Amino acid sequence: MTDENNKERIIDGTDKEGNVIKTLLRQPTPQDYRDSQVQYNEAFRKALDSGALLRQKLTDYMREQGIWDEEKQKENDKYIEDIGEREKALKAGGIRLTDAKAVALELRDLRVGFRRLLSEKNALDTNSAEGQADNSRFSELVRLCIIDPDTRQPRFPDQQAYDAQGDEPWVVEAASELASMIYGLDPDYDKNLEENKFLKEFNFVDDKLRFVNDDGHLVDMEGRLINEDGRFVAYRTEEGKGKQDPEQLYFVDRDGEEVVLVTSDDGEEEWVKISLKDRKPFLDDKNKPIEAPEKAESSEEESVEEDTSSEKPVTAKKRKTTKATN
Repeated sequence: MTDENNKERIIDGTDKEGNVIKTLLRQPTPQDYRDSQVQYNEAFRKALDSGALLRQKLTDYMREQGIWDEEKQKENDKYIEDIGEREKALKAGGIRLTDAKAVALELRDLRVGFRRLLSEKNALDTNSAEGQADNSRFSELVRLCIIDPDTRQPRFPDQQAYDAQGDEPWVVEAASELASMIYGLDPDYDKNLEENKFLKEFNFVDDKLRFVNDDGHLVDMEGRLINEDGRFVAYRTEEGKGKQDPEQLYFVDRDGEEVVLVTSDDGEEEWVKISLKDRKPFLDDKNKPIEAPEKAESSEEESVEEDTSSEKPVTAKKRKTTKATN
């Protein structure tokens, strides 16, 4: 809830145990900014005394160490160029819808790569003297602006108290909200990216930017049905599919064959094809059971794991480990 002047917000967050924590978040006052600047100055001085590099020196250091050399800069510039070209193509239109969708998907991939590259460059920035000081200043602003709704006093009397609970979900949420208030961050930034606006306009994705088919069912990038957590699924009947009836839902592997969760004698759970669930083990020459060889490449299993999830239809029990058999 936000007041009419957009200077205060009530946030209903939760702690690590799931308890609801209601807190009041307010805009920083001029005095808050002055107090936070004191924290910046102190942190900056301590960082320099401890040997932290200035940002400019850090840039030189990254070049010397090959962390960010000319090749990385060229890669950076190429990403910017490629992203810009594809954004223009989507804005201009005049191409086949299937081609435009391909451009949008390329844009998504390019942004992922670009962000990964930038993370390499920015990883050391927080260790610079200015980076440490910036973090200290922002932490002080968060501390001063998280208010108890009843007493209208800061919830954290000092920075030490804030640091002790700084990783609580409700504190993290409040800090994120404050950053949006201070820096004007767009909460719909991803939705407003050119590729996502296009994909949403033509119903390739839902409001959460997840891929859907013509029936509005969640799918992966290749059009295979998935559930809310990304696990491959199918329906027993076409009628069930049309109604998206959860009672008709069952799990499949990436090839569309039904899989079920089985539990071994030692309690380990594993996903296997239903066609193999009740098959008895083969025997060696001494009539002793032969264990089936492990599925070859863990990378293949990991790729399935990325596309799948732990959510089950109502008839399936929750797994402890995930291993979809292909």
